[in-house]
Amino acid sequence: MGRVGKAEKGGAVPIQMVGRTDSGRQREHNEDSHLADAEAGLFAVADGMGGHEAGEVASALALSALQEALAPRGRSPAALLPPPLQALAAAVRVANSRVFEAGRHRPAEARMGTTLVTALIEDEQAVLASVGDSRIYRVRDGKLNQLSRDHSLVGELVARGEMTPEEARLSPHKHVITRALGMEPAVEVDAWSEALKPGDLFLLCTDGLTDEVADPEILDALLAGGSDLEAGCRALIDLANRRGGRDNITALLVRYEAAPAPG
Repeated sequence: MGRVGKAEKGGAVPIQMVGRTDSGRQREHNEDSHLADAEAGLFAVADGMGGHEAGEVASALALSALQEALAPRGRSPAALLPPPLQALAAAVRVANSRVFEAGRHRPAEARMGTTLVTALIEDEQAVLASVGDSRIYRVRDGKLNQLSRDHSLVGELVARGEMTPEEARLSPHKHVITRALGMEPAVEVDAWSEALKPGDLFLLCTDGLTDEVADPEILDALLAGGSDLEAGCRALIDLANRRGGRDNITALLVRYEAAPAPG
């Protein structure tokens, strides 16, 4: 089980973060990857897919490409940089190209793809992007909201009001995704920004968690953990495994505190 320790972003935006990934109870390999770079304010989770360990390669490659594409933001004056929303969406497209090119040289049965959810925290805002059915949640004022939209067959039915979220979670077609990195030369990226409030807690996770654990249970586990993000993250992984752990499970928690007063 890998984990990312707690840290704070240098400068004006304090962040706490904890991430865990687990292969689950029924999979030999873990095809999930996660990234937590507090100094850059960059956080991401990817769920790889493909035969012959291709999923492991795809998810790791996507996150390394994402981090590389955004690295200049830590080295250049802000006035010379594109806005964070534009930069994050472009970085996700770079990741798609990197995975697609790598997959072109693999046999058909090992074609690579991966979901990706990511958050870039800058200037008291969270810029978010999503491709696939991994999810971004936010806990604010004791309430859990799913901020990302599932790019899946059942996700589209839920969006149209033709299926409830609980029906989607139990559907035999829940793993049919409609969008992923690496499957085509270009990909449509959902990207948007959210103003931050002190105490906002973001959860980036793969469907190995959400297939096993319903949203109210996720909220209960996080509230029970309180300020201990490690306890909350561990509780989520343990609960998914107790329910069967049928897939790899990754959860990354990111809490925005408050920008310190100038002094």
